[in-house]
Amino acid sequence: MKRISISNILLVTAFMMGLAQAAEAQNAQAIPDVIENIRVSIKMANSKELTTFMGDMVEIQLPDQDRNNYSKTQAEFVLRDFMKKYPPTNFTYIHKVLDKEDFKFTIGEYVYAGGSMRITMVIKPSNSKYQIDSIVIERK
Repeated sequence: MKRISISNILLVTAFMMGLAQAAEAQNAQAIPDVIENIRVSIKMANSKELTTFMGDMVEIQLPDQDRNNYSKTQAEFVLRDFMKKYPPTNFTYIHKVLDKEDFKFTIGEYVYAGGSMRITMVIKPSNSKYQIDSIVIERK
């Protein structure tokens, strides 16, 4: 009887480890999609869509301003106003660090009619998905 119990325990443990590895692999595959969706949202000046990739609070620094923490709703308005003032013509990633487990890091070039700016983002896992933790927009 004990052998059956131990066998069952080992079987259940192996099954659970397999599920955990599958979930981890799914998360690893999801980050390129998240990164691409963020890029498209910025390029299309879609602040509403962009905030879907944020947690409840996000740190944002706009050019020539101090960093501030904003709720998701406030962030949408702040970024919408920024994108209206500087409508993007393109947004591409210059550098991506996606191999860290506790955070992802991107640097992108935000192109608008008057020039370009650098956008640096930190993306962290939260609630089983990746969310933007901070955005820094600076003049080049």
